[in-house]
Parts: sequence; structure tokens; C-alpha cells
Amino acid sequence: MSRTKLFIAAISTAALLYTPLSQAESLVDGTYQSEGDSNGTGKCTLIIKSITESRKYGDESFELESSGDGACEWSAIGLSKSYAITGGMVTSGGAPAFVKLAFPFGPAGSRLEMTAYDLDGSIRVNEVFAKK
Repeated sequence: MSRTKLFIAAISTAALLYTPLSQAESLVDGTYQSEGDSNGTGKCTLIIKSITESRKYGDESFELESSGDGACEWSAIGLSKSYAITGGMVTSGGAPAFVKLAFPFGPAGSRLEMTAYDLDGSIRVNEVFAKK
């Protein structure tokens, strides 16, 4: 084998090893939009950003921020475990709650189900989001 072919093979191998790592970090990061009601109101925008610090008891940590009308206004910090993200959230009114994000088709899918729970365990809101 020529020296050029060996060099190209070495570079290609290194690139292939690096690619899955970079894609794994960005699978769930992004902007998600809820459907809203039939009148086109109540649409929520959810932004998920990875926090680069590694955690001992979770796969990754995330900053979650939702905007829109009414119940859409909240922010949270969450930890993922097998791409189900759970975390504490604070609404625009200052009410604390918990949030759970699930990816029914895996982290590479474009669908996200969000459920917010009050401190007593009752469901506050349940929304479905699609990745933009």
C-alpha cells in the first residue's frame, strides 16, 4: 500500500471515531415546537442546551427553557438517564415543579413528550413537541 493511501486511511479512521461522539452530544439539543390548539394558539417553544459539565449520577445535564403563552413560560435544569430527561423547573409565576422529557422514538427522533408535575405528584401539563 502506498504512503498516501495509508495516510488517507488513518485520517478516515480518526474521523469516523470522532463523528459518533460529536453526534451523541447534539442528538437532543435544539429547538422544539408544540402543536398548540386548533386555533393556532398556545404554541410553546422549548430550547434544550447541553451543559458541558459531566455529572456523577446522570448521562448529561441540560438547560431547558420554554417560552410562549401562559403555561409555556418556565425554565429548568435536568439530568438525562438513557435520554429521558428529568429535572426541577420553575414557572414564570415562581411556582416550583418537576419536568420529565421523554423521546418515544429515541433521541434521534424528532418527537418529544413533556410532562410537568406539581410537588404533590399531580400532572400540571402534558405537551408533545416536534423538533424544528
